[in-house]
Amino acid sequence: MNLNLNLKEKVNPNDIFVIISCMFVILACNISVTTGAIVLFCASFFYLSFNVGKNIIKKYLNPEFDDNKDGELINLIRENINYEKHRKIGLLLIAVGALFTVADLIWVSGVPLFDPASRKFLNVGFTALAHLLPLGWAIVVSCTEMSKKKVFGYSLVFAALVALLGYRTQVIILLLSTIFVMYYNNKLSNKQVVYPVVGLALIVIVMSVLRFYSLNIGGNPIVSRVQLTMNILDMIVQNFEGSLQGVLHTAIFSSYKLIPGVSSGPRTIVANSLGIEGVTITPTIFGAVFADFGYLGLIPYFGTLGIFIGALHYISSKLNGVFMGIYAILIAYLLAGIETGILDLDVVFFFGLGAFSLVYGLYEAYKVKKR
Repeated sequence: MNLNLNLKEKVNPNDIFVIISCMFVILACNISVTTGAIVLFCASFFYLSFNVGKNIIKKYLNPEFDDNKDGELINLIRENINYEKHRKIGLLLIAVGALFTVADLIWVSGVPLFDPASRKFLNVGFTALAHLLPLGWAIVVSCTEMSKKKVFGYSLVFAALVALLGYRTQVIILLLSTIFVMYYNNKLSNKQVVYPVVGLALIVIVMSVLRFYSLNIGGNPIVSRVQLTMNILDMIVQNFEGSLQGVLHTAIFSSYKLIPGVSSGPRTIVANSLGIEGVTITPTIFGAVFADFGYLGLIPYFGTLGIFIGALHYISSKLNGVFMGIYAILIAYLLAGIETGILDLDVVFFFGLGAFSLVYGLYEAYKVKKR
């Protein structure tokens, strides 16, 4: 495995996935060698699978296999895309997301950012629709020519609005996806991207400290959370190899009564399995797969995920618009999911949108080829 650290080339999401996974292992305390090996194996396999998916789509869309110029097929597909329509879709999603964010705050009659306990009273439907705001903004940024100052200025305004609901993850998703859109659309160089990334890190630290303070918790909010999460993963590896038999992932849907099954959410099931009541616990993306499917589930899961993200990476970086907006949201959720797992219905919905955009892009390519 050769991480792409050449400063003249773009850093791909699989590079970042491996780096973050390694950081989790390094920061973890007292985890077993087996647990560390599982994390590193999954990250490495995802890395390789990403390259496979990327090269498959590259060969289909750009038979010349020339990274320095786009093939005729890609240019013809772009000519058929109405980017103004994409921009309007993005604006609509922003409006819907902002509206339901405000509605959620009115519903709870408070500000969960400053009163974390009130977060459990948020309206589930309103919150889910509020999550459309980051997607809409990512699409708009991908379709619209704006100065960097204007992009990040609006991003901070939207992030402040999203933060009021008390979910750090959504703030991270909005800002991180914006950075990804700017970066992969060549509006930020490798050197320039450092500044917004550092800014995002500072925002996350401030929000984490604020949350710890409001809950009267001591310690380092970042390191403590990583260590706790990795200790949970270690317990899962030691005690729950495939024992949940898919319950965690089916609970994504059954907890909303979309399919038969348990009524509890996936993270509640993790907590209950560990003998803890009244809280939810994040199992990491590795722990969720391991608890449901064991060792044998790791290869198909991270292989499929890597191929899918790699394929979408190439097609979105060439077609931009909605494709890039959806992709940026997906990789933001993927990187956040290293800790949280991909266990939320809205996140699965976004992955479904990603699959649809990939199929749609390939369909457009097929139509052009048939001319």
